[in-house]
Amino acid sequence: MEKGIFAKLTLATVLLLSLAFTGWAAVPAPPANQNLGIDDGVFNNLAEDQCRLCHGPNAEPDSPVAPEPTNVDRHHLRVDTLIGTDPTQDPSAAPCLDQDPATCVVGDVFECLSCHELVFNPVTGAFEFAEFRDCLQCHEQVAGQASVHHLTPDAEARDCVSCHGGIITNFDDGHFIPTYAPSLVTPWPSNKPNGGDPNPVLPTVEQGNCNYCHNTADNTSTPVTDPDSGVLVYRNAETHHSTGFILDGAKCVWCHNVLPGLNDAASIRRCEDCHGIDTLHNIQFDNVGDGVDPGAEAPWFGHIGNNSDCEGCHGFTAGAASAPGGGPLIPQVDSLSKASFIEGQSTDIVMTGQNFLNTITNPMDGSKIDLECTVVVTDASGYARTLKPTSITYGTMNVTIPADLPEGNYKLAAVKYGKYSNPMPCTVMTQPEIYSADLAADGTITINGNGFSAMPPVIDGLGVAVEGKAANTLSWGDDRIVAKLPGANCDQTVTVSSSFGSVSDVLVGECNPDATAEAPVIDRCNRTRSRTGRILTLYGDNFGTDGGQVMVGSMEAETTLWTDGKVKFRVPADKRGYKMINVIVNGQTSNQVKFYKR
Repeated sequence: MEKGIFAKLTLATVLLLSLAFTGWAAVPAPPANQNLGIDDGVFNNLAEDQCRLCHGPNAEPDSPVAPEPTNVDRHHLRVDTLIGTDPTQDPSAAPCLDQDPATCVVGDVFECLSCHELVFNPVTGAFEFAEFRDCLQCHEQVAGQASVHHLTPDAEARDCVSCHGGIITNFDDGHFIPTYAPSLVTPWPSNKPNGGDPNPVLPTVEQGNCNYCHNTADNTSTPVTDPDSGVLVYRNAETHHSTGFILDGAKCVWCHNVLPGLNDAASIRRCEDCHGIDTLHNIQFDNVGDGVDPGAEAPWFGHIGNNSDCEGCHGFTAGAASAPGGGPLIPQVDSLSKASFIEGQSTDIVMTGQNFLNTITNPMDGSKIDLECTVVVTDASGYARTLKPTSITYGTMNVTIPADLPEGNYKLAAVKYGKYSNPMPCTVMTQPEIYSADLAADGTITINGNGFSAMPPVIDGLGVAVEGKAANTLSWGDDRIVAKLPGANCDQTVTVSSSFGSVSDVLVGECNPDATAEAPVIDRCNRTRSRTGRILTLYGDNFGTDGGQVMVGSMEAETTLWTDGKVKFRVPADKRGYKMINVIVNGQTSNQVKFYKR
């Protein structure tokens, strides 16, 4: 039973529904309520806000869940990893905004500008990152094909649980599938000829089959809007075919029983390859928030909440509380209070969701048994570690993320007796540290530390600065940076700012207390586009007459003329693309001008 990720009912809606149940308790209006699992939707036709249902906790500033940008951190950890050849990278993304093969090819590494674009801000006079938060900008969907989600190795191997959680069963994992012939009460995938009462909203569909609830209101391919969640809901055919597997004829038999026919009584056995009995009988949404009591819940929020739910699947039957295989209700995680963690620091977080704890009754003596979740954190290689919550209720768990998790991307899931929740992404980051910051007489600064990551693009606010003045970066590594700022002094504060944060320390070494040069100013460059070796002219003020440095991106240019108001330089050899030009005189750095290196 595929349903929406979040419990999207407001308190007011819940109250209204509770009042209305007596009037329509026996009227299951398709589509099914989209409150658990993944929507009954079309994967290759997702809008950005639908991507956020799985991938977007803490992605938006006004998100009701975790506040910091987890997805941003996860992508930043791609910096300096290989494009298209990293074994942990799924093949669903087009990794470069600039598709020019000369600047972005398989075998290169991800850089900041592989995803980000620099735009000029006329207010600040500097180049800044263009704002974008659109998954579909790089993760391109292709209608009717297996794209984004179902190109992953997990999907191709039919490891459905890795994304869907325990709301579905993995193929060929040893779960129970009946071998006896289907009986009168065995569900059909659709259109059961000997079903029970007809659906009042869709009279052509009778009880006893999946599309009694999992269908559109008129049993056509036209989607309808679920009034609770607002999502577009499709019928089963579109939901399953939109995976793209249909394009591979050999995979049709994953779902269809081709002998003797596509829709006979035995075809439910093929469905049970991925929808096992013990899974189906543990799907239930707690629409009130007080825990699930099988058989005593409102109908149409799961499979075992009410006798009407049983009849919807089976027809001619009753007994929601005694569903075979029922017990550990499948948990769901809706949000994490925090999803980015610092390596070496333990962090307490709160997980909110559904069915973290449920109570079952022993049919032998009537005693009560509490079934509780643990938390499993899995790294990119598949190594899983189990954490025990410090406290647990039906809808919340407190858990401590241990300090010894190494830097990387992880999945966090609630697990109860083998039933997995949907996975939630989280990231462990290395906190930047400076061990030493040594200053030489010529302004060379050597910074030793850890967690500096890759060199960020030349942009205001990133890189190395001394008392707010940008230094010229000569080399940048994760544990060592060399920069230069003539005129920098001992006891001044040097700051390293990267994609993962900023860290500061005090310069020690050779002092230069007499450096009082006035900052140079660039008015314009005589050309904004040129090639290697061409001589260009900068016009401005405060260049002085003793010379200095002209920086084109991260490269120092050869100068052929230097006066107080005019400097000529030769364009250095570098990759083509936009570069920032600035002038450094006596440790003072000018403003930047944009230049395109052909």
